[in-house]
Amino acid sequence: MTEEKKNPLLSGIMAGYLVILAHILLVIILATAVIFIQTLSEYIEYVLAGGLLIIFGSALFFYRILKQNGKQIIDTLKNPAFQGQNIEISLLGGLASVSINSPEKSHHLMLDQQTPIIQALPERPTLSPHNELIRLGDLHDRGLISKEEFLKLKDEVLIN
Repeated sequence: MTEEKKNPLLSGIMAGYLVILAHILLVIILATAVIFIQTLSEYIEYVLAGGLLIIFGSALFFYRILKQNGKQIIDTLKNPAFQGQNIEISLLGGLASVSINSPEKSHHLMLDQQTPIIQALPERPTLSPHNELIRLGDLHDRGLISKEEFLKLKDEVLIN
């Protein structure tokens, strides 16, 4: 079969009508956009006032929720289990959130006796010396190993 018989809509006069129809739709869309933008520019004060009203209303809504549940939040924050912890309260399914940072943790990172000991990972399969040197260089560049460790491991790779 030829192309014309497979898809008669895109051949001959029908293709011309489709092009004209596409242009008419484009003109309608552009005219609608111009009318919308012109209307928006004429009523920009009302749009801004409505936006500010929505912002003020949502702030009032969240203030009332926090006022109703404020005692619960304060009691929760005073609980010894939360002392020294950063807490994040999510509203509207995470759309808005409030983060309460602990003053103890905001200044410096404290390591205490309860810090778990990090055990070494099992050895990786052997790499080619070239790839191993690249990996060690990357570890050194990221600050994960010191220069002395880098030089020691580099010598081990080169010896083996």
